[in-house]
Amino acid sequence: MLIRLLGTGNAPQIPVFGCGCRACRRARVDENFRRRPTSAEIQTARGRFLVDAGRTDLADWVDPDSLQGVLLTHYHMDHVAGLFQLRWGPIDPIPVYGPPDPIGADDLFAHPGCLDFSHTLSAYQPHTVCEELTVIPVPIKHSRLTFGYILKGRREALVYLSDCDGIGPESADCIRRAEPKAVIVDCSFPPGQGRNHLSLDRALELVRVLETPWLYLTHIGHDLEVYLMDHPLPADGQVVLAQDGMTFTLD
Repeated sequence: MLIRLLGTGNAPQIPVFGCGCRACRRARVDENFRRRPTSAEIQTARGRFLVDAGRTDLADWVDPDSLQGVLLTHYHMDHVAGLFQLRWGPIDPIPVYGPPDPIGADDLFAHPGCLDFSHTLSAYQPHTVCEELTVIPVPIKHSRLTFGYILKGRREALVYLSDCDGIGPESADCIRRAEPKAVIVDCSFPPGQGRNHLSLDRALELVRVLETPWLYLTHIGHDLEVYLMDHPLPADGQVVLAQDGMTFTLD
């Protein structure tokens, strides 16, 4: 099973429209530094599952025959915007898994089209979406109801925590018990800055709190990118700045 990061940027993405900071200038001339809305895909023998759908170009490259489902962390627009076009496809219903948020986003629930939003998940309850993949939702702190996910293969686990302003004791304990090979976590701001998302100093604490061998930072803002140009991450390599297109494997 392969997990690929489709985007690692926060809501403004990088480059930010109209911004002339060093990070945004660099991203305009080098595609390798561009950051699209934070999201991922899981490739299994059965087909592809999207983890969040904030990219508005999904209809251009997602094969409708291979798309088996969408796993949403929450209903903020930068995590669901791509669904507004996908929903009009004249295809069989696509399961959308997510937290029990009765509001959703705009008119998605009222006019779902080919999207089936009935697959509501419950906190800490494992849900097998296909033979290769089981997901365990873990509530995390954010400005609206949000799930992080323990993604379990047959033997290994990976944790995906997008849009996170902290992890409560019960969720942290659940993650530790899963013994993930890596944790991918929101880190939007330089140390001591921001709200509703983790800053670098708080994200680095998760290496100890979650007892993870590898911590990958995603949901990167341009201010953090500029900060890291002058203050690189620790040289031991345990904490890694994720990039669009980065891949992970799960057995």
